[in-house]
Amino acid sequence: MSIPITNIINVSLTGTPSGLPAANVNSVAIFTTETPSNIDEYNTYVTASAVTTDYGTNSVTAKMASNIFSQSPNILTGDGRLVVIPLINGISAIEGIYESADITANLSNLQAIADGDIRVALNGNNVDLTGLNFTNASSLADIATILQRKLTNVVVTAKATGFDLASKKVGASSSIDLVQLPAGSGTDLSVASLFNVAAGTATGGADSQGETISEAILRTEEQVNYTGLVTNLDLEDAAISAVAATVQARDMIFLAHVCSTEDLEPTTGIASIIKDATQTKTRILFYSVSQESANLMKAAYLGRAFSVNFSGSNTSQTMQLKALANVIPDLIINQTIFDKAETAGVDYYGSIEGLPVVISNGANKFFDSVYNSIFIKLAVEVAGFNFLKQTNTKRPQTEQAMTAYKAALSQPLIQGVNAGVIAAGTWNGDTFGNQQDFIRNIEDNGYYLYSLPIAQQAQAEREAREAPIVQIALKEAGAIHSSSIIINIEA
Repeated sequence: MSIPITNIINVSLTGTPSGLPAANVNSVAIFTTETPSNIDEYNTYVTASAVTTDYGTNSVTAKMASNIFSQSPNILTGDGRLVVIPLINGISAIEGIYESADITANLSNLQAIADGDIRVALNGNNVDLTGLNFTNASSLADIATILQRKLTNVVVTAKATGFDLASKKVGASSSIDLVQLPAGSGTDLSVASLFNVAAGTATGGADSQGETISEAILRTEEQVNYTGLVTNLDLEDAAISAVAATVQARDMIFLAHVCSTEDLEPTTGIASIIKDATQTKTRILFYSVSQESANLMKAAYLGRAFSVNFSGSNTSQTMQLKALANVIPDLIINQTIFDKAETAGVDYYGSIEGLPVVISNGANKFFDSVYNSIFIKLAVEVAGFNFLKQTNTKRPQTEQAMTAYKAALSQPLIQGVNAGVIAAGTWNGDTFGNQQDFIRNIEDNGYYLYSLPIAQQAQAEREAREAPIVQIALKEAGAIHSSSIIINIEA
């Protein structure tokens, strides 16, 4: 009988334990009020057509998905996915509306007015219109058009018997009415023979209802991954603030749209409220055309913004001056709105010399700074976990192991350098570790890692098998958004 070789040589096969996959920040979510044909809590998609199949061609959800996937590059470029999450009984906030009485019989009277006066009571403030000239109007639709030219934060809709006015703000604080302009110097348009405002109907707005976005995040965040999120809900200010508080504590970015320039006001506007609270993970986008159009612009921005493939070279981006497919520029933008948006840290889609572009503002940080920071954080977390996980033995509490650990943590930083997120530069803040090493590494590489020597570690930490704290400094590559040029000319 032969004796087994294992009595002398015993060979065991072991593999390297698997770790976590690389972090992906390009999976995005739409929280929708619309009901799909399926009964699932959520579904993931890589094509717009699949969303259309589930939600229908005319659904806002399908239109938003189409805009997400229509951008070039888009979320698929960065290996992202679209998650659509139906809200439970979600209902949008609505705007205040004024419906005119039937003024068909007053058209000829209106056509004789060259100096009309009227007050629009809008969201608790007064907008006084004077010098309204209807002498060239041939229909009630022309009357509505003239009013629209005078009203920035109101949508004027012509109808066969008159016109309707709708505030561009939504929620219980949204309201609109037509009243007599006190002490007006022109023709009073409020009288029965003209606008007949006493017979018109004013209906106040209402807040959103049903499951909130914050509740939906809590319900789904452990089930499916997403970093960027939008909703087809039109949200009142308080609801936007509630979502902002929720995402600020998470590795998420919430894009919210606003349509009224009131939202850009210092201190009182929702954009300034978000900025002043340093809720950088909530991005306010301004698009004045309409609530539904703003949803579609927001979706296009989302698709373009969450598109960086961090495994590539020079792939990082800024949203400044980017074009959005399927979106027309907001032609209401003037210098005043430009300045307010800049101060409030709001991005918008406008036109420069006729060229449609995103204007990105950084008062609440630039979008790409927030987005890149989330990528770096998640990538470093995964690298650290995988270093500890992917061994068949252990990582000893030695300086040699700590050197290997920091080498593993540096891989996402090298990736950030290659992608254009991190760049060499001059450090202007406080330093740590060895100051000379700190400055040299930032100037040469754009990042520096330091850990307290094992020999100096507290005994309690050692007994708890904790590694010495690792500190990382990195220099953002940033982006050039504007420039000043001086030309000296001599004859």
